[in-house]
Amino acid sequence: MKKILLSIAIMATALVTTSCSDWLDVNENPNYLSETTPNMLMPAVQLRMADKVGYELALYGTFWSQYVNQCKSTNQYYTVMTYDVTNSDFVSPWRYFYANCLPGIKEIITKTEGDDNSANFNYAARIMLAYNLYLLNSLYGDVAYTEGYLTSTNTPKFDSEKDMHNILVKMLEDIRAVDFDKVEAAEDANSMGAKKADMIAYGDVNLWRQFANTLYLKLLMRDFDQNAQTIKNLLEEDDLLSEDFKFDNFEDKADKSNPFYESDRRQLNTRENIRSCADILGVLDESDPRLSYYYEDIDKFGLGETYGITTDIDKSGRLRLGATDPVYFGTYDEAEFLKAECYARLDMSDEAEDAYTSALELAFDRTGCELSDELADLYAFDKTLSKEEQVELIINQKWASNVRCMPIESWFDINRTGYPQRGKTISDSHGVIDGYPQRFINSYVSNDNNPNAPAPKAVDVKMWWHK
Repeated sequence: MKKILLSIAIMATALVTTSCSDWLDVNENPNYLSETTPNMLMPAVQLRMADKVGYELALYGTFWSQYVNQCKSTNQYYTVMTYDVTNSDFVSPWRYFYANCLPGIKEIITKTEGDDNSANFNYAARIMLAYNLYLLNSLYGDVAYTEGYLTSTNTPKFDSEKDMHNILVKMLEDIRAVDFDKVEAAEDANSMGAKKADMIAYGDVNLWRQFANTLYLKLLMRDFDQNAQTIKNLLEEDDLLSEDFKFDNFEDKADKSNPFYESDRRQLNTRENIRSCADILGVLDESDPRLSYYYEDIDKFGLGETYGITTDIDKSGRLRLGATDPVYFGTYDEAEFLKAECYARLDMSDEAEDAYTSALELAFDRTGCELSDELADLYAFDKTLSKEEQVELIINQKWASNVRCMPIESWFDINRTGYPQRGKTISDSHGVIDGYPQRFINSYVSNDNNPNAPAPKAVDVKMWWHK
């Protein structure tokens, strides 16, 4: 079943009708968690994940991946576009993950630990934990996990960004070592799908496993040379995502729609923000039908300016957003692009070509657009290119496929690989900083209240895995 509407009971406990960021209030009552069951907690946690990934991370990812510009006649996101940010700008994602997502996940794990009949809930919750920590680590670097999640101290020390990466790799290796027969048996006996608890994979534990494997591969690729043999073994398993992994339960109603749409299109006092950016033409041909899937009215107004320049509403189309757009955590085409990049780096150009061609076809399918023979030829993989040039081609097309999908992952890729190249493929815009945005700045909430919190790093300070 690919579309589940929230039950009245879950609606009553998980949703409120003030704003998208106030949808969920599960963890506000300290007595609430002890009164809930995993099948009540899981959809609430998944809604929260969709809220943050689908709004703040989508907003910053869409700008910082250079897909859009700010409208000249409005200023809602001008500071985002120009990187004029402080440690007060990133409070909401930090607080939300720590106060809203992680406690619910921890409670599911605690309630299901050692219970074979709930091994499916435990398995999915552990993967959600890894994913949320992956986002925190990728965004902020240092993460309070060893003390901040595993203990109850109010002044935890933080794990360094490299230590947290290693913790995540080990966490996913432990997940991969789980007795999967028990997970499948638990789903048969105590179904997350039948209980409408799992609003992402609908009880498909094989899809959960594939998502975990795909996340594991992304982490390994941050130190590719060190992990080359492990990556090759993982590719040989051939068990990455084989369909999209997404939250797809929105309605075209106030406070129940896609969070990016809800905030920008339904709640702001203007609907003229977030205009198309000409940088997309550094990769895509003007005849590519996905351009009209990404942006409104570009046949009439064009694609506007290169990144970092405010644009008139009569010279650019808006970013196209839909009330029922899914929030993606992983996609089939992303998995194929990852495979293509790995094969290219391993000097396996035949396999790289096959995976790249598959990824491109899947990216078109996801948007409902047709990949014409002419575009297939234009975007075709070229085995005569050098290894690094093949990687650049793959990442460029992956970037161009992620508009309206997983823009935050494109920003991670820009920082990890340097592609698309600024000043070559896309425009070179520094905004108000000397470099480029590399991280979210640690929230002032932590620094004001925790003497063990690390000093905030500037937005343009690279992480260990950045190019």
